[in-house]
Amino acid sequence: MTGHPLDKIFHARSVALVGLSSDPRKMTGAPLEILRQTGFAGRIFVVNPRSREIGGLATFADIAALPEVVDVAMIMLPAAACAQAVRDCAARGITACVVPSSGFEETPEGQVLAQALRMAAADCGVALVGPNCEGLWSVRSRVLLTFGSAARRSLLHHAPIAILSQSGAMAGAMARHLQNDGVGCAYMVSVGNETVLTIADYLAWMIEQDDVRVVALFIEGLRDGQRLLRLIEAAVARGIRVVALKCGNTEAGMKAAASHTGKLASAFAVYHDLLARSGAVLVSSLTDLLAAAELLVTAPLPPHRGPAGGVSVFSIPGGTRAMTVDHLDSHGVPLATFTPETVAALSAALPEFGGVENPTDLTGQVLSHPGLFDQCLSTIARDAHTEALIVQVANRGPRDVMERLELLGSVASDTGVPVIATFLGDTLPVVDRAALRERWVLCARDPAEAARYLGWLYRARAGAERAPAPQPAPQPALLALALPRSWPQVAAWLAAARIPVPPWRVLDSTASAAQACAGLRYPVAVKALPEDADHKTELGLLALNVADAAGVDREAARIRRALGRAAGVLVQEMAPAGVEVVLAAMRNPDFGPVLAIGLGGIAIELFRDVAWLSLPTDAQAVREALAQLRLSQVLSGFRGRPAADVQALVDAAVRFGEAFIGTAPAAAEIELNPLIVLPVGQGVMAVDALVKF
Repeated sequence: MTGHPLDKIFHARSVALVGLSSDPRKMTGAPLEILRQTGFAGRIFVVNPRSREIGGLATFADIAALPEVVDVAMIMLPAAACAQAVRDCAARGITACVVPSSGFEETPEGQVLAQALRMAAADCGVALVGPNCEGLWSVRSRVLLTFGSAARRSLLHHAPIAILSQSGAMAGAMARHLQNDGVGCAYMVSVGNETVLTIADYLAWMIEQDDVRVVALFIEGLRDGQRLLRLIEAAVARGIRVVALKCGNTEAGMKAAASHTGKLASAFAVYHDLLARSGAVLVSSLTDLLAAAELLVTAPLPPHRGPAGGVSVFSIPGGTRAMTVDHLDSHGVPLATFTPETVAALSAALPEFGGVENPTDLTGQVLSHPGLFDQCLSTIARDAHTEALIVQVANRGPRDVMERLELLGSVASDTGVPVIATFLGDTLPVVDRAALRERWVLCARDPAEAARYLGWLYRARAGAERAPAPQPAPQPALLALALPRSWPQVAAWLAAARIPVPPWRVLDSTASAAQACAGLRYPVAVKALPEDADHKTELGLLALNVADAAGVDREAARIRRALGRAAGVLVQEMAPAGVEVVLAAMRNPDFGPVLAIGLGGIAIELFRDVAWLSLPTDAQAVREALAQLRLSQVLSGFRGRPAADVQALVDAAVRFGEAFIGTAPAAAEIELNPLIVLPVGQGVMAVDALVKF
């Protein structure tokens, strides 16, 4: 035992089953049978005042009567009794509990019970898993504290994969499939409602373990998203791969997630961008989550082999060549360019009708001539530009692959690149897949699946190379900014963030433009003040290129009529032509302050070309986000237009984020739309801003 509170749970040597039923068919009766079936070697104590003996074990009337202080108690009582049971455990010296019971945050009437449970754990210093969970697995220690049917097995495969899931069923399904497929896992945690311990708490412990190289996350919603991002970055920095599946991505999905666990799921776009930026590999289905976990625990990351580096394809059928290239391209995976030496060697070995450029068409000749398969595979695998290898076999593919098991294994071990054997729709038996996996070779049913796998590996490589996001450290000059509530205050706020705005005046209902707007250069924009209207274009509250003072008076009168009151009207000089960008900072319920950057104006709603960043951010992260957007093409000088001042945009985004963090009291959202990015060397200019309190 070490000093971490979770050590007593995952490395438990003694367990108390509180409320265990004498009927093993019940959920509350299953844990004893599961512990015995899976080989738990520690001491088991049963607390049940209604029975004298259960499963051959004498029972104890209450927790206080336990003959020793156990490492962990599994509390299987009605929700109303759980808080007191936690206090009773603490009084007996037990500081770790697993509570699978439901009836807490996931029900309206359970909120009070959840608070009582939380307070009991906090008051007594108890590490508590759940409630409303399926429990946990610790395979090496044979500690499986669960009622789930997936754990009813006598053979357990131990592999360096940890499963953390906010759904009990999904947790059990992942563990079951990984065990059934012979892959195995090290830990599984169904985190439940996270009333005390959150998914981030478990991740912090997992990445310190010597038997974890991959963590699979199933996420519905988060309370401490920023911490989770930092932990993913820490995991990736240690060489641990993190793969994540986020559900609750649509309005209907969000409602389903909320009803299932008592949480609200945040927008998928924010999750996707922030998790990817932290180094996680994002997938979209349970089968992909399982496949990615198996892939990342088996295959190495592709090495860098220069600008010509990428995937090399050893292909027997010619018909898959174009298909493979298409699929690799769709996943952003580069294709290697063979060296002249490789092309010459293949040309000398193959008939004239073969294809010796990547992807190859080696024809059936490689199967007809002894040694030709081995020769060509070795030539392609050892090409100086090979970062990963696809071995595409034909209609007798499973047999060809298994006959060359040792050859493929030696190629994988000698080159250190990912090797994927790809079939034409075939699936290998579990035992054959395990034999390949032992030799660091993966298999895919078709080129599309192989390309998807390689896409995950290249994304994992990119995540491993990305610098960690900066920790919150706003510039001292921006810490004292006050929350802007009117346009003059917004303009002053932007000035403090060194984001310029066009010269402007506020024209009140009693003044004439000729006097109030003296000094402005025409043409000008006339519009409702940002605090009076969110969407001015749609409401007809904006006029552009107004040529003179008389026109300003006319447009101001029209805008006041539309507003229905004698409001002030904003008059601004027209900004120079440039690229319209949106910069928006907001407080996300799961991640705290975040920044959106993308195509601005009305294009933001039309194309949704937006990237999200956690705040604070830095110039490198902003540049990486821009590179993923269509906006990057526009900024580079689209269709003959001058290239935009990208450096000024990057600097403005960083300062804008710092200003948002340093504003007090905190704003819910501040949006600049549009922020005009002027040609190179001319900077940026904010022409409109919206503040939500």
